[in-house]
Amino acid sequence: EMPIASKEKERSLFIAEGTETVRMMMQRCGTCNVSSSSSKSIHTETDTPPPVRLISILSKPATFFDSPVHLLRDIEKCRSESSPVPPFKILVASEEALSEIAGFPIARGAMACGVIPDFMQTNGYAWLKTLLSREPTPSTMMKTIQQHKPIRKLLALDAISNAANMGSILRTAAAFSIDAIILSDDSCDAWYRQSIRTSMGHVVSVPILRVADWERGINNDHEGDGYDSKIVGLAGVLRWLREKMSVECFAAVVDGNRKQRSPPLVTLEADHECGCRSWCCVLGNEGHGIREEVIQKCDKRLKIGMASGVDSLSLPIAAGILMHGLGSRSNTETSQRVMKS
Repeated sequence: EMPIASKEKERSLFIAEGTETVRMMMQRCGTCNVSSSSSKSIHTETDTPPPVRLISILSKPATFFDSPVHLLRDIEKCRSESSPVPPFKILVASEEALSEIAGFPIARGAMACGVIPDFMQTNGYAWLKTLLSREPTPSTMMKTIQQHKPIRKLLALDAISNAANMGSILRTAAAFSIDAIILSDDSCDAWYRQSIRTSMGHVVSVPILRVADWERGINNDHEGDGYDSKIVGLAGVLRWLREKMSVECFAAVVDGNRKQRSPPLVTLEADHECGCRSWCCVLGNEGHGIREEVIQKCDKRLKIGMASGVDSLSLPIAAGILMHGLGSRSNTETSQRVMKS
């Protein structure tokens, strides 16, 4: 049995439900140790923060021992020569016993408990700045275009309130290789049970930071970033992305017929160039969209072309279309850049 360290008891925990979600958690988190999730050093060789720490797994006998799920097979992969025992507790019991332990009905076969990472709280700004400033390496770019920086793909969420929508967006972001997600401080928690369940565990696949994490870091930046602004919140992050990191920011809007002329309106299907730059797509609240002060800090307003009579799409569906569209355009322009090099 592995007792939880006293300092770990003071940290926030998450609950992940469902067999495939638990499997994802084990694959991405199972082999890390306690100290790795609280490390204050920036990973210079990779683009990902330290892995998430798992504490325990609860499972029904059939889910654990039998096919097709057979979680025991995945747990065996978590072991190493130096540590033959999995780095988390395992409890196999009946559905009734597991439900009594959890305090609510467990009908999904398995559940995992882990520590919500705090890496971004102290390192979010520095990590994001490093990600956007990093020069290419043979592992990230073809040798023929090493003189160019990699194109980074970011997603910013402004006041997202629905945990199910949050989880769906996280899963879609992982599918389209989004490098980081920036949450406004009034967006819901990505580590809610419903969000983790809907994301199928992909909350651990995409780095997530809040505006407060970025603000805390930039205020403590002693390297002379040269950014001094009274603009705060997500609008301040977008301004920094544009002016300091050369990231092109798109505000996703539904109504493109407004008299507003700034920023300019483009459609996803139009033949507009991203200029081989990193980009950030901003998505707004399910009911009210993006706040005006946030829109004004973007380079362009971006609309999905739709048939007459259809005024909008659900937020997760729109997010998927936008991420795929912008990502495909970036890939096309990168390929053209390779051919010209």
